[in-house]
This record gives sequence, C-alpha cells and structure tokens, in this order.
Amino acid sequence: MIRISYLMLLFWSHSSFSFDWQGHRGARGLYPENTIGAMEEALKYPVTTLELDVVISKDQKVIVSHEPWMSEEICLDPEGRRVKGRDHNIYKLTYQEIVKFDCGSIPHPRFPEQTKVNVGKPLLGTLLDVTEATLRKLNRKEVEYNIEIKSDPKDETSGFQPNVKVFSDLVIIAVQEKIPSGRFTIQSFDWRVLKYLHEKYPEIRLVALTEDEVRPEEDLAKLGFRPYVYSPYFKKLKVSDVKTFHEKGVKVIPWTVNEVADMRNLKKMGVDGIITDYPNLIPLAEQKECKEGYNYFEGKCVKIPTHGIPYASNPGWTCKKGHVQKRGRCVKIDVPTGAHLTPDGKSWECDEGYSRYRGTCKKN
Repeated sequence: MIRISYLMLLFWSHSSFSFDWQGHRGARGLYPENTIGAMEEALKYPVTTLELDVVISKDQKVIVSHEPWMSEEICLDPEGRRVKGRDHNIYKLTYQEIVKFDCGSIPHPRFPEQTKVNVGKPLLGTLLDVTEATLRKLNRKEVEYNIEIKSDPKDETSGFQPNVKVFSDLVIIAVQEKIPSGRFTIQSFDWRVLKYLHEKYPEIRLVALTEDEVRPEEDLAKLGFRPYVYSPYFKKLKVSDVKTFHEKGVKVIPWTVNEVADMRNLKKMGVDGIITDYPNLIPLAEQKECKEGYNYFEGKCVKIPTHGIPYASNPGWTCKKGHVQKRGRCVKIDVPTGAHLTPDGKSWECDEGYSRYRGTCKKN
C-alpha cells in the first residue's frame, strides 16, 4: 500500500483541485465500506469527494449503507452469526437495532487489503460530523460529499424503503442540517428520485447514475433535464460520449475504477473525475507518464541507463542482474572462470572446489 508523508498531506491540504477524485464508499478497498473509518481512511489520500450510500430505518433515520438490508457478504448479526439473504430489512429495524450488527469483521472476498474491524452502520449525521471534525484536525481543504439515495422501485414495492418523495425529503433534511448545498451532490440509479429533487430542490446538484449503455441524447431526454454530472460504468464510456455531455454542460464522472492504467486512460478521455475503491492509487495515477527509457522519480522523469531498470529509491533506477552501477552507468560484472553470480546478481562468488585469489577463482 502507498504510504503518504506528512509533507504530501500538507500539500493536498492547501492545494486547489480541478479533477474530482472520489473515494467510493469512503475507501472500500482499504476499510469496511460506508463507515466513519472508511471516510477517515480516504482522507489520508488526495480525494476531493467522499462517495457514500444511504437508506432509511424503521424510525425514519438516514443510515449509511449500500443495501436496505444487512448484506450476507459483509455482515454478522448481533449474536455473531453470518446473516442470510435479505432476512434483516433495515427499513424494519430501528437505529438501536441496526448498530448491533457487525459489518466489518468478515474478510471481504474482493478486497483482501481491507482492514478488518467490528463496526456497525452509522447515522448519516454522525458520519458527517466526524468527517468534518477530521478535516479540521488535518487542516485539510474541505471535501464534497456525493450521496447516493439507494432507491429502487422493486425495493419500494416489497417494503425495503419508503416512497421516493419521503425517502428523498428525509435525506435532504439530514444532509442540509450538516452541510451547505454547495458541498454535496445527490445521485441515484432511480431517476424518479432525480426528477423529484429537480422539481422540489432545484438548487441541489444532481448526479445521474447508470449501468446501461451510454446514449447521451436518449438519456438526457429520458431524464428530462441536464444533471450536474452523468455517472456511467467506466467500461461503457467512449470519448465521443464525454464530448457530447461536455457540449451540453454536463460533467462526466465514471465509476468504479480500480486500476491505474484505466484511471490514466479515462483522464486522457477528458472525464471530470473518477470514483475509486482505492484512493491510495491516486498519487500513482496522477504521476507524469514518462517516455520509454525514463522513470518518474521525485517529480521528474529520470533517464534509465542501458542495462538499468526503474527503481523506487535514489537515483530512480537500478542495474539489472549481472551489472553494477558505476558513474551513472550499468557496467557488466566480469565473472572469472570458476565463479558464478550471487543470487542478488550484484557480485560473484567462487564455485565449489574453487577459492578466491586476487580477483580470480583458483581450483583447490
């Protein structure tokens, strides 16, 4: 995992950002998702937005959770047993019942680097309070919040959520109690939510999530207005799509991008931001790409000599096995008769039955 120095943290704290790096569910690749700890983990890296999901409890509390039920992939019940299916409907549980579930101790099958910790699902208001306090403590530039309303027509019909209007109003009230409108966006795959919010809260910036094929003209017509951001699955996005949305004044921020090569490619396509489970990869993605034969090291592209390879320590390269560094070059090691290279490839030693003698190996 990339370790971040205090000086780099200070740099991020006082820099302005034009590209929107979003920590997905906080930092899902590194810490249990949608928890306060996941947000604090994300703030160790140069995120500009914290992305998270919300559902509603039985007592009308806004809970930070990706599903409106306890997920069998990540949750244990209050007795420490693995939950099954959708047996535990969050909309049928009070907040005091919800916090007794542990949704961080189970090793995540898709995120092996994730820290394991006994942690429950927080209230949105509590998460925002703690995150804001952490920002002040770190003397960091303010981040924004991209809050997904996890609404679905099927979940509404089957009793896992309130109707769209009630759901949306509860979320907006909870957010506005803590954060000004200019620092959050509301997103949803359920475009009924976006249409309702656009009519009732026109000042709130909205994000149209989609996992379908990207069709700029058709999607905007279907939505009925131009959202602040269009957010598709990154593999379905083309350069022409980005261009079309930009021509219409709509930003494009794809999800969920976890490989540095994909991040760099999307930046070349002209997207306005990226949502990732691994905010620790942001520094790598932001590094300048050097031409062949060079390595990016300490802020510049360093030329790699013949028989050299890129290296993370000074001077930014090291010699291949069988070569040693000499005056900025990699010189081949002269291995005498009766000798062989050492395992590290940086020296030689005599074969069995030979002894070292004045830079050679003599037979015993």
